[in-house]
Amino acid sequence: MRIAMLLDVWDDAPTGAVISTRRFVERLRDRGHAVTVVSTGAHAAHKIVLPELWVPFAQPIITKMRTPLAWPDRRSLARAVADADLVHVHTPFLLAMRGIAMAKRAGVPTVATFHVRAEHVLRNIGVRGQATADVLSRFFLRSVYNRCDHVICPSEFGEHELRRHGLRRPATVISNGIPEEYRPADRPVNDRFVILSVGRLAPEKRHDVLIEAIRRSRHEPDVQLVILGDGPLKDRLRGQARGLTNPALFDCLPPRELISYYNAADLYVHNAEIEVECMSVLEAMACGLPCLIAESATDGTARMARSERFRFSAGSPQALAARIDYWIEHPDQLESARTDHANAARHYPIDASIDHLLALYQRLAARHRVLDR
Repeated sequence: MRIAMLLDVWDDAPTGAVISTRRFVERLRDRGHAVTVVSTGAHAAHKIVLPELWVPFAQPIITKMRTPLAWPDRRSLARAVADADLVHVHTPFLLAMRGIAMAKRAGVPTVATFHVRAEHVLRNIGVRGQATADVLSRFFLRSVYNRCDHVICPSEFGEHELRRHGLRRPATVISNGIPEEYRPADRPVNDRFVILSVGRLAPEKRHDVLIEAIRRSRHEPDVQLVILGDGPLKDRLRGQARGLTNPALFDCLPPRELISYYNAADLYVHNAEIEVECMSVLEAMACGLPCLIAESATDGTARMARSERFRFSAGSPQALAARIDYWIEHPDQLESARTDHANAARHYPIDASIDHLLALYQRLAARHRVLDR
């Protein structure tokens, strides 16, 4: 098949949407499909480069997040759509809106993946009100998701949220999946209890809660905190972590280099309050790393927790500190949880996700060919 992938950012962006789409594109190409990426950034083979859209007032935070928005040049988009059997959009902004409109005029089927929640956008510009989030969610539905032929949700929670806000189009749950290289390996002997967290250093990820929880832990002198990611809160979080007995390690690494950290840590902590499907939790579980997960109304990740003892109230350093202390004090239970986590992750192989995605693509393309006759 010839597939056009439309997303605002492609190069060096620390977001799950980009990492997931890159993995899917690589595997689709390995299976012989022609995938054209339409995005901002550097020129590359099988890529149509769009100029960046300058957004007044919001541009400083967009730059800090390394997530530019694309200006959907009509000529470039027309070329991408004309050559495609299917158009797949991944970010619900102007590029997706114009891409869907042009695909419809050309008779090309369209798919959208629900990677970005309204709360993601608003939290990063300092807006927390649920009423505003509901308004923006309905706008995304009206302008993107309800105009596509089909919507992909990485989790059942994501589909529930879209339906709750008014999704009327057919939808399918297809996980981001876990690449085969994420698996348990020999672990080093740690002289400290290593807590790992991976993700953008952004407001909704709530790394501040984790740092404060470690500060409140009874075992704080024995804890080594490792935070891997980049984002606008990097300096603030580094400042907050000063004063811990063991200096926190901050770094930003390519996805494949995370595997050794997943296999070396004692406990993974997911602090985020907003998520559709947390890829780093899936990756950690696949490596046999027990995951302690925040329970939030706007994040379905807590459904992956293997028991109540692996959940805590989102935004509560006290609750998180109590859970951390429990697991430090019960090393045998934590060790036995490693196998359970690794086994649970086997339900999310990325090749199965690719199979489901291709089957959907082929059904949509076949239906449009029939309708065009």
